[in-house]
Amino acid sequence: MTTQIAKLQSLLPDSIHAVAAAIGMPATLKLLERLGGTTLPMRLEVNRLGRAALDALSQQIGHDETQKLALYSGGEPLYIPQCHVAVRRLRDLDICSAFEAAVRDGTTANAAVTELALKYKLTDRWVWRILKETPIQIEPATPDLFN
Repeated sequence: MTTQIAKLQSLLPDSIHAVAAAIGMPATLKLLERLGGTTLPMRLEVNRLGRAALDALSQQIGHDETQKLALYSGGEPLYIPQCHVAVRRLRDLDICSAFEAAVRDGTTANAAVTELALKYKLTDRWVWRILKETPIQIEPATPDLFN
């Protein structure tokens, strides 16, 4: 999932781009996967509570990246968004790829949709809608010069 989200960088919020500039995209993607939707206590104090918080984060993204992130946040709590848009887009692309592969292997479209609905815990109608509305390209389209 990590490398796939990296392909969808244009869908990530600015705050995540700023974190990536501080600690690098690989560590940022680990942070998103493991701690997205949480506020991290980024204490710079050298007390027991501050050390425990930074040690826990170090286990998730690494010691050097944790130190860089602590300096970036300046000791203030740091919210890590869940990045719903990028994650949803990734799920939709996975559904489209799995559907195409299943149909190519001889599974009927209805059977493939039923299997995908169960796998992703969606309704079959929602899977059909995703298949109908999801453009396969990952890169953003070239903007219209006349609008």
